[in-house]
Amino acid sequence: MSAEIEKLAEQAAAVEPRRLSEDLRALLVEAAGRSITVEEIERILRGRGVAILILLFAAPFIVPAPGLSVPFGIAICVLGMRIAIGGRSALPQFVLRKEISFPTLQRIVSPVVRVAEKLEKRIRPRMHFLQDHPRMVNLIGIGIVSGGFILSLPLPVPFSNLLPAVSIMCLAAGLMERDGLLVLWGYVMGLLSWAYLAVCWKIVVSAFHGIWQHFGW
Repeated sequence: MSAEIEKLAEQAAAVEPRRLSEDLRALLVEAAGRSITVEEIERILRGRGVAILILLFAAPFIVPAPGLSVPFGIAICVLGMRIAIGGRSALPQFVLRKEISFPTLQRIVSPVVRVAEKLEKRIRPRMHFLQDHPRMVNLIGIGIVSGGFILSLPLPVPFSNLLPAVSIMCLAAGLMERDGLLVLWGYVMGLLSWAYLAVCWKIVVSAFHGIWQHFGW
């Protein structure tokens, strides 16, 4: 009997962990064609890591999903802070109560699944020092909070959501798949996000200054 148990244990250990694309498909299966709240999504994905929840919340900033931007940006900040401080911070009730129709969920998840399937051929555990050490994990959380803060701002700036959303998704996927190179790309995209906003701000200020001088104010 003990030999049989040992054999089963060896088989279980040999099973590879479920990939990101499989996790996301599982969410659609559990939704089963009905509308679903953020609270239900959190419950369904519990045990699979906060990172996949963050990745899912960042997707609407790349795949347009009206009405989800501000609450999802706030949710990303809260979850990023949870990683940064290594604690348990609850999502605000207005975020948890947010209901997502199944067609919207499909529109968000399906493209991410397709991208994940392509990336999974290249993503692998590497550069462990960028995501294994506790301080590095804290830094990833800070990077996610930084990107989430930008996303939570209703800025009328073209492409202002794209760069931080990509940054967040790289950081979350890199943390989940233990890929330090992907985490590094997340940091780079995060820095580019702030640089882009700084340039846009400078252009706006210069434009107002020019108008001010033109009218002699």
